[in-house]
Amino acid sequence: MSDIPNYYSGQPPLNRLSFQRPHADILNRHLETKGAQFTLYKNGSVLIHKGKTGSTLFVTYDVVKPLIGGGFQNPPATVTDPRKAKVFESTRLPNTLPSVVFLGLDERGHEQSGDLENPTGTPYFAVDATTLEWDPEAVGGEWGDARANGSVMTPWEAGVFALSRHLIDWNWRNKFCPACGSQTYSLWGGWKRACITAVEPIEGKEPCFSTTGLHNFAYPRTDPVIIMGILNDAGTHMLLGRQKSWPKGMYSCLAGFIEPGESFEDAVRREVYEEAGIEVGPVRYSSSQPWPYPANVMVGCFGRAKDGQTIRLDLDNELEDAQFFPRELVRAVASTKAGTTFTREDLKQFDNAALDEQAHGHHGALAKQDRAEKENPYADFTRVPPETAIAGQLMRLWANGAEGLDIVSRL
Repeated sequence: MSDIPNYYSGQPPLNRLSFQRPHADILNRHLETKGAQFTLYKNGSVLIHKGKTGSTLFVTYDVVKPLIGGGFQNPPATVTDPRKAKVFESTRLPNTLPSVVFLGLDERGHEQSGDLENPTGTPYFAVDATTLEWDPEAVGGEWGDARANGSVMTPWEAGVFALSRHLIDWNWRNKFCPACGSQTYSLWGGWKRACITAVEPIEGKEPCFSTTGLHNFAYPRTDPVIIMGILNDAGTHMLLGRQKSWPKGMYSCLAGFIEPGESFEDAVRREVYEEAGIEVGPVRYSSSQPWPYPANVMVGCFGRAKDGQTIRLDLDNELEDAQFFPRELVRAVASTKAGTTFTREDLKQFDNAALDEQAHGHHGALAKQDRAEKENPYADFTRVPPETAIAGQLMRLWANGAEGLDIVSRL
């Protein structure tokens, strides 16, 4: 089975060239390359062409040069010890400078010589303009809501957006050292942050332990989330649920954060049991998707549950409702425009629900309903996630019997 290209994954993705990040000379050469492209953010919003939703406005170096306060810096000449020089690799100091992140090269349309160390392509960078006094109208742009615009970009631009927003957001949220509380600074072209005491010792303060050794908080964080297409024994029905805070009529695959010391498969079984009281047997990975709201990777899986189990919503009270829906109904709802169209307010509801789940874990769901009393137990199901969400892909893959569904038939 071939890979399933999910939205936000970039097709093809940029060549990120991680081995070039510690080398300021190389990054500065990319920075000043004719045609280099820059995507800008302000308070999480992305620069777009004015009046054109989903159309990223990339600008050139001459636009950002007066704003960013210089490029990336090498270790000072006075630092001759290679071990000490590492804390100065591709830095941006002082740490009050706006974040600039090297994203990689777009190799499309460029003939390659076979030199893997120095491929050719168009360099892409991201700049955080949050603290800058700059009017986007000067370049015919405006700041666009990230969720509303990110979900309707071209697939390739969406990949650049997912990468750049994730890195800009991470740099913005991590301005203080988790180990000692001092400020942090950027190095490795925006892909690492370190305690400022590594380069500017503070008088009277013990050296921060983060300045030696390897620490995971120095690098961009990605939180894995499991998205679950759970089928009945015969594979004719899929378990879908809804949260009370979601837009009316919206049902989706069950989902949850993967916990420490947990495999994808075990996370699927635990989450379905906790949210719906259903025990799941075989589980198979389907595909994954980066999700820049703000920093997740969605892991899509199919699973099989034995028939005859009773759905319970009272274990962790996260869902308002959950049911096994027939394939024909899911296919019908997913094929209508009304069933897959979401307003900006709808998207905000999703974001608020996700933040609430991260903070509190529960949503105060309604008590379980007796569906035997309803003439049509499926009447409330009128909307599904769009194709840009991996939950929508899982539902459509199953409902339409598309190529690649062999992973389900082998469960």
